[in-house]
Amino acid sequence: MVDLLIKNARVVDGSGMPSFVADVAVAGGRIADVGRIKDGGRRVVDAHGLALAPGFIDFHTHLDAQLLWDPIATSSCWHGITTVIPGNCGLTLAPSRPQDRDGILDSFVRVEAMPLNVLKHAVSWEWESFGEYLNRIDGRIGVNVASLVGHCALRQYVMGEASCERAANEDEIARMKQVLKESILAGAMGFSTNRNPVHMRTDGRPVASRLADDRELVELTSVLGDLNRGTMQISIGTLGIAVPPKEGVDLFDRLAACGRPVVWQSIAHRWDEPDQWRELLDLADKSLAAGLPSYPLCNARLFNNRFNLKNAQVFDDLPTWKQILFTPIEQRMEIFRDPAARKKLHAEAVEGGFRSRFSRRWDLVYLIKAATKKNKPLEKKSVAEIAAMQNKDVLDAFLDLSLEEKLETVFQTSSNNGDEKAVAEILRSPSTLVGQSDAGAHLIYDAGYGYATRFLGHWIRDRKIMTLEEGVRKLTFMVASIYGLNDRGLIRPGLAADLVLFDPDEVNDCEPEAVNDLPGGEKRLVQKAKGIHMTVVNGQVLTEEGRHSGNLPGRVLGRVERPIG
Repeated sequence: MVDLLIKNARVVDGSGMPSFVADVAVAGGRIADVGRIKDGGRRVVDAHGLALAPGFIDFHTHLDAQLLWDPIATSSCWHGITTVIPGNCGLTLAPSRPQDRDGILDSFVRVEAMPLNVLKHAVSWEWESFGEYLNRIDGRIGVNVASLVGHCALRQYVMGEASCERAANEDEIARMKQVLKESILAGAMGFSTNRNPVHMRTDGRPVASRLADDRELVELTSVLGDLNRGTMQISIGTLGIAVPPKEGVDLFDRLAACGRPVVWQSIAHRWDEPDQWRELLDLADKSLAAGLPSYPLCNARLFNNRFNLKNAQVFDDLPTWKQILFTPIEQRMEIFRDPAARKKLHAEAVEGGFRSRFSRRWDLVYLIKAATKKNKPLEKKSVAEIAAMQNKDVLDAFLDLSLEEKLETVFQTSSNNGDEKAVAEILRSPSTLVGQSDAGAHLIYDAGYGYATRFLGHWIRDRKIMTLEEGVRKLTFMVASIYGLNDRGLIRPGLAADLVLFDPDEVNDCEPEAVNDLPGGEKRLVQKAKGIHMTVVNGQVLTEEGRHSGNLPGRVLGRVERPIG
């Protein structure tokens, strides 16, 4: 008798082929059969009217630390995610020597906006090597984990604090290559790096991977090619601001020439360069046409940056803002009051004259949470509206309000993906990978967990930009193929039973909510889903109707395979 029998489901099998109504049997952690199944099961689920798909694979997360205290990876698991890929943007917790750990945490705190108190409370450092980190989480997780090795930790492990100061020499590169090889053989699914010019540690120094030259990147990526295993992920900042688009894509192509897939960030509509996404898509298409496995990622959601002036990364490529935002809070407030400083801030954030991630569209900067009762009526209004109401310049209105509330006023803005026609074209492209949740990062400022449910609901059901079958393929088989998850991403007999059962008429993401459930009782944003009825990981129910079953069936993927179940 099978363990689980799902009957009468509309099977959207991940291949992109037309869906069909069938039964799916699960036994021993794998899909046992698909079709008309007469025999019963230990549990039978009638899925009439629901769609059954392979579990979604969230390939851009920063859950490295969160998995230590939250083994089911909330809120991702509520959105049909059965496999997560942490270790992106060059950031991982391993390999790490005791003397390197403060520097590693500093990078997570500043780049990914993770509270230092939470990290120090929850990260117990029971490992040094990457394999030992994987040992720590294996057997204690609800979702599958396929982790990348972060370049920052790798550099710091070999070079110490010099990793944030200079390029590596030949001996150091050789040592990094050896440690990377050991990490891949221990179960890492690839390697990630980060050259984003606004990514820094809390001490203002660049994250370690920013000091690597092209030679170092090619040499490290060649390790994957030599092993014929693993995927390389790279972030170099906003193309067109950090580097010209063609220069960036040329680098990605050089890395992909090593013979392994390269996933790069990213293609999005930007208000300051509203047509540049077309150039990037053309460049991506040319790379793939040339036979290079070079894939851009994109997202189905607005990039909503929530911030206050205690933590405002959105301004980090504006030089005066960046300098001020690294000063102590009391000193920062004094500077914000100074008319001469305001003149410089105005020139950068209002007048412009050079490219920036910040759109300078103050009509798109909204007050979403006032810190005082007096200012509650201003919530949901843009800074431009507030300035007009107060007969002030937009920058004065913004700074006066923030100072009045001791820099605790929460704003939200989006520079990207505001033009839905452009976003639809990006999502439709056969070249793009859909997903940039950043799950585990920006805990009080952003919540992108629901990219898959938004994609299925808003874009596929409501906007009809592609078929449901093609949308599911982009969330499953396409990702599994690029990341080498060879027994995931399809509903086929013999493959791992990672499944999501959902209502295609109801599926969508919900608005984020603030909860106090982090270690130490600190706050974060969570995001629930609509229409997700059940997620199954390795043949066991993980969540049902948004509730955890109590099972922890997840596995660390990429290691020497052992039987499921």
